[in-house]
Amino acid sequence: MTGSITRRYANCRDGQIHLREAGPADAPVIGFYHQTASSGVMFEKVMLQLADRYRCLSFDSPGFGQSYQPADIPNLSYNCDRLMEAMDDLGVRQFHACGHHTGGCAAIEMPSRHPGRLLSLTLIGPVLVNDAEKAEYRKVFVQPFKPEASGAFLQTAWDYLKMLGADHTLELHLREMVDHLIAHRTMPMAFNGVWNQDVEHFYRGVDVPLHIMCSRDDVLWPLFERAAAMRPDAKQTIVGGADFQPDRDPEGVARGLADFITGL
Repeated sequence: MTGSITRRYANCRDGQIHLREAGPADAPVIGFYHQTASSGVMFEKVMLQLADRYRCLSFDSPGFGQSYQPADIPNLSYNCDRLMEAMDDLGVRQFHACGHHTGGCAAIEMPSRHPGRLLSLTLIGPVLVNDAEKAEYRKVFVQPFKPEASGAFLQTAWDYLKMLGADHTLELHLREMVDHLIAHRTMPMAFNGVWNQDVEHFYRGVDVPLHIMCSRDDVLWPLFERAAAMRPDAKQTIVGGADFQPDRDPEGVARGLADFITGL
């Protein structure tokens, strides 16, 4: 582990995108994209593992963390394009993309919407759902809590994060609680974008080297097995950490990502 993490902003069409950066400015770039409703902070431990070899850029998506708050997130193409504009503003032409859950759903559109930009794509917990599963996921993963004056929703939000594995440490639980409260308005927009996306179309069409990663206790583990069968050409890596692999198994995530990229 080496180096340190700095924070800055990049401009996109509709506002400023907050990001974290680590590693040499002239090294190959990895762009990291977080799950809903976290922020780019979830990749910090992984970034420090890789900063001796790569320029690591971890973004807060529009409506999350310290990035601007859009009036609407109509679909994940919106996130895809704004995040690519942030890369443009940073002067980065080509890069390796790594997206976790919803972040992967935004990144998976990059090869088709922005040809020639991605050198590779890593999906942590690919969201490869069919229509019946989307209906079930919508029951929990759209608006898991709604703020109201009594404050009772705070316990609901706390318990929701416990279900996902954020209670591994109190620090992680508190951090995720803060990020989820910041995104209470935009979280349902992003989740709706996930369930409305034709992810199978984009997944089958990925035309850059593909890497899928998951943990057996991730809520999306059954979808990982489907993703592996659908794209047998994809490199597979199994790590630990429930839905918070970059926090709970940063060594495994960093090692899997580095092995994949160096093997290209």
